[in-house]
Amino acid sequence: MSDDLNKRLENSSHGGTPQTKPDERRQYLGSLRERVVLSITVAEMKVPQTLTTLKKVLPDYLHHDYQALINGKLDTDVTSAYIGALSHAGLPFTLVRDETAHTQADAFALLIVAKTAVNEPTIDIDTKYPQPKTAPEPEKKSLWDKLFH
Repeated sequence: MSDDLNKRLENSSHGGTPQTKPDERRQYLGSLRERVVLSITVAEMKVPQTLTTLKKVLPDYLHHDYQALINGKLDTDVTSAYIGALSHAGLPFTLVRDETAHTQADAFALLIVAKTAVNEPTIDIDTKYPQPKTAPEPEKKSLWDKLFH
């Protein structure tokens, strides 16, 4: 019993109960990897096709108890279109501006997360929803090429 009391006193002196997986929470905007169902990095967010893909797939995430976490340290020029898409779709979101939000290209810019663990194997938007490769247009032959070849 005294060990439990000592542990409680020590925890309260350090700011409360210790947080689970603090390194993972710093990487996933305060959430945990096991709760993430879709992720977009800072670099991916700057690609226009990513927003188009997100708008197409957002309805898949509406009928669950999901919310979006948006990196609030990014410029509003980058995030405003995504905030608009989330608002239009009706998916709740939170701007994260604490020490878990980073601006490097490989940091997360937007996460769609559950309140409990879902253990989604693939979360990256480009991997989960790959864009079809467009075939190059066949070269049109000129009139002379058609006549003499």
